[in-house]
Amino acid sequence: MLTLKSAIGALSGHADEFHLDVMDGNCVPDILFGLDFVAAMRAVTDTPLDVHLMTRTTAEWIDRTVAAGAARLAVHADFCEDVEAALGRIETLGATPVLVLPLQAAIDETSLPWGAFRRVLLMGTEIGIKGVGLDARIPERIRTLLELRAKLGAEFEIFVDGGIRRETVAPLAAAGADGVVPGSLVLRAPDPLAALAWIHSLVPLQPVLEERTP
Repeated sequence: MLTLKSAIGALSGHADEFHLDVMDGNCVPDILFGLDFVAAMRAVTDTPLDVHLMTRTTAEWIDRTVAAGAARLAVHADFCEDVEAALGRIETLGATPVLVLPLQAAIDETSLPWGAFRRVLLMGTEIGIKGVGLDARIPERIRTLLELRAKLGAEFEIFVDGGIRRETVAPLAAAGADGVVPGSLVLRAPDPLAALAWIHSLVPLQPVLEERTP
């Protein structure tokens, strides 16, 4: 954490985005990365910031998070009184609206606000649990989203966050994911730039580097 600024400098221009979890201690037991931190990070890099809101009163955070520098803003339907309105507000403010789908979320024609989001962030593990492997259902959930995307003529990216390991990136690519959110896979690699280059080699995956405490 104390060397984060130097890591940001080294990885800017190589990572496609930096992913930040903003937690208020209610949705998950941790508190992490307030908006002052988002603004401070915005000041030291031109790389887009992808902010994942894990806050109980999500609607109250949207304007302030975009103002702090978020280029993309991910929200949970479970934490929004009106998720479609929240996604619309994000787009109105000029940021990319992202819908988070936890493991228990249904994926079908009637359960999602199709057309209101530009990216789906599939959680590969239970939210707030660290150090666990990718849930075995994720490749099939990706394929279901791909089928619905084609059937409905919807336009959105499919990214996976959680459980991103050396052995899981290729299966996610094969299933059709558009991107992954690697954390320790890159940040704890002997050569982080080489790790990013390896992920980039698995076209069309785009790595969105997750900035987190160890």
